[in-house]
Amino acid sequence: MRHTLTSPWSSSEEREAAKAAMMEEMEKHNMAPYIRLVCEALGVPLDESKLAEMDAINAKKVAALDARLKDAVDNLGDTEVRDVLQAKCDHYARIGDLEMCMKTNEECAAKTLATGPKLDLYFQRIRLGIAFSDNNIAAKGITDAHRLMKDGDWERRNRLRVYEGIYHVFIRDFQHGSALLLDSITTFAAGELLTFQDFVFITVVASLPVLSRPELRKRIVYSPEVNRTGVDDVRELVNSIYDCQYNKVFPNLEVVCQHLRKIVYLSPHVSYFFREMRVLIFTQFLDSYSSVTLESMGAAFGIPVPALDSMLCTLISNERIACKVDRVDGSVETYRGDTTNFDYHRIVKSGDLLLNRIQKLSRLVDM
Repeated sequence: MRHTLTSPWSSSEEREAAKAAMMEEMEKHNMAPYIRLVCEALGVPLDESKLAEMDAINAKKVAALDARLKDAVDNLGDTEVRDVLQAKCDHYARIGDLEMCMKTNEECAAKTLATGPKLDLYFQRIRLGIAFSDNNIAAKGITDAHRLMKDGDWERRNRLRVYEGIYHVFIRDFQHGSALLLDSITTFAAGELLTFQDFVFITVVASLPVLSRPELRKRIVYSPEVNRTGVDDVRELVNSIYDCQYNKVFPNLEVVCQHLRKIVYLSPHVSYFFREMRVLIFTQFLDSYSSVTLESMGAAFGIPVPALDSMLCTLISNERIACKVDRVDGSVETYRGDTTNFDYHRIVKSGDLLLNRIQKLSRLVDM
């Protein structure tokens, strides 16, 4: 809901609906810390009297939990102490207090010996990191969970794969993320993080730019989970690419990109996804030819020749596709055979960019 409220792609009706639903949910759970965070991010004035009421209710709940904790420490055992700390941690998570939730989570983990409950605490850290866009918290939670996972059960192993896959997609590591998500598609067990339909959509989107054509056929095109889930927009895109229906590719791609903008995990990567899909689609088309006219290629994709020429020139200058445009003949010629030289120049160019950035950083440090 927060993403819908802040996204420039949301309509005014969607924003109003998201705002009403979010305020109702935040008031229902007295989420004063989260309200402050959201209002500060949006530049919305705070209702201090309402927040004071919520703070009082939350303080009363924390005081009651602290009393229970003291009694457990004085009169009961570690299990009871852990249960109260878990309840306190859940309370802070419910009201959106990241700092206190992390602090209590760590206290609870220190009192937890069993592998399963401790892994659940690490999963909570990953969810918090993703929800608050804090990659450090999410990454540390994943590292800590892997450290214990050798003693974990299969259900938690499957959950960790989903969590880690979503995290890698979130940081734009589609190669690693898609591999983890594809391995989890038949054993999905992370409904607390996202719905299965959103999971399948994200899995297909992350896989499209990185899978080879045979792997795409095996793991996406003929996947029962993908075909029965109802993600029609991305399935139409997959089918148009796989069946070489190039006149349908860009309209389907635009529909999928509109869907991407509504998903918090993928919204920052819409432009990247579009660029990568454009490389994939043009490369697949040009692989069938040694030379093709711009007019024929434009007709196949339903793109005006000047727009196609501009797209191809951009991709060629960035060394993303191995071809050249002959504007005199109005044709596109592809390179064949060994790509070592092409890869060499691309690596050298990337190395030069990295060295330039390091030099700029060193100058800033010296200042």
